[in-house]
Amino acid sequence: MIRAGITGQAGFIGSHLADYIRIQEDIELVPFIRDYFDDAKALENFVEKCDVIIHLAAMSRNPDGKLLYDNNINLDKKLIAALKGTNSQAHIIFASTTHEMREGDYYASKRDGQKLFKAWGGEFTTMIMPNTFGPYGKPYFNSVVSTFCYKVARSEQPEIIIDAPVELIYINNLCHYFYKVIKGEIKESSYTPSPTATRKVSEILNLLLDFRKLYVEQGIIPKFKDDFEMNLFSTFQSYL
Repeated sequence: MIRAGITGQAGFIGSHLADYIRIQEDIELVPFIRDYFDDAKALENFVEKCDVIIHLAAMSRNPDGKLLYDNNINLDKKLIAALKGTNSQAHIIFASTTHEMREGDYYASKRDGQKLFKAWGGEFTTMIMPNTFGPYGKPYFNSVVSTFCYKVARSEQPEIIIDAPVELIYINNLCHYFYKVIKGEIKESSYTPSPTATRKVSEILNLLLDFRKLYVEQGIIPKFKDDFEMNLFSTFQSYL
């Protein structure tokens, strides 16, 4: 039995991943709350219980870029201090993004955070995640899908800023990739899960508008061409 903990367990990805782990027979979820980062002893107690720690906790948006960067690096340093303080041999799975080489304080915190964990010297894997979508994502925050679903469900018309292709991964698929890394079935030090689909922003919006017309206005369950459309519909339903 592998004991796995998730920092950022209350967030969109963290909550789905926690639910996914709870139904596995070969992984035990070690509970985590945000307050552990403010209590060194509580954080060490958490770390001591874990064979694997999925480090999702981070601030992703704030108008004060320095505050955002410092917050994320401080979370990394606190976790590393707890690892060192307990002589932990836990495998750290660090959540990053396919956009991590972009300019910006959030992306810089992801790059520099990885350097800190690599300097720590323990087992470490970076999970480089595509844009993730799924039920109950936070609109205006988690993804363009979350925002579009929220607005279309309320009969509002979302605005397309840039109609570019977006690589998307469904939350359940992402959780499965995390599971494979936890189990050691994926051993790369840096791993990028395959996207579920790549769609233009306008394609996503048009599908959602069709869902609203068929399902909300006419009571008809749409016919899906592929898993992406089915998962997008499931996501849309969560906002109704």
